[in-house]
Amino acid sequence: MFKKILCADDGSDHSGKALDLAIDLANKYAASLVILHVPHRSADIDALQRFAEIEGLAKPVNLELKRLQSLDPGLDVATGSTFQDAAISPRLLVQVGKHITDEAKDRAAKKGLKNVDARIENGDPADRILHCINDENIDCVVMGSRGLSDIKGLFLGSVSHKVANQAPCTCITVK
Repeated sequence: MFKKILCADDGSDHSGKALDLAIDLANKYAASLVILHVPHRSADIDALQRFAEIEGLAKPVNLELKRLQSLDPGLDVATGSTFQDAAISPRLLVQVGKHITDEAKDRAAKKGLKNVDARIENGDPADRILHCINDENIDCVVMGSRGLSDIKGLFLGSVSHKVANQAPCTCITVK
């Protein structure tokens, strides 16, 4: 039924559950799996530090935050200031994204899935997912119903909602 499955993974709990389902579906249908991570460019520092601690990335994230603070003394790490688009380090986003996609590929490999590709793309998450669906000829996308950008989603509509309404393929959202 499915030949190519896309899993959008932002590192949230819901996307982890979506990844497990995508891996199971790919195994069941002998489909290939594409894992897509789109970094969030407006992450709260406290939330980023908590995520980094859980994922074993605390040291590189804290080093990068200190480097950013040395470049911009107005960036107050202690009070949880919010990164503005211009203040976010691309190196940090790539490090976190690589960790997320590497972990996802490892989970797939441990469940016996061999045909797995991972991509990290910058931009609006919904747009990048829709673009990947078209570029890769995806016939099923699996994603969490809520990710790391919940607050923005409440006001502008969630990424999963936008993708489900615009994608030309089967869309599965996981809670």
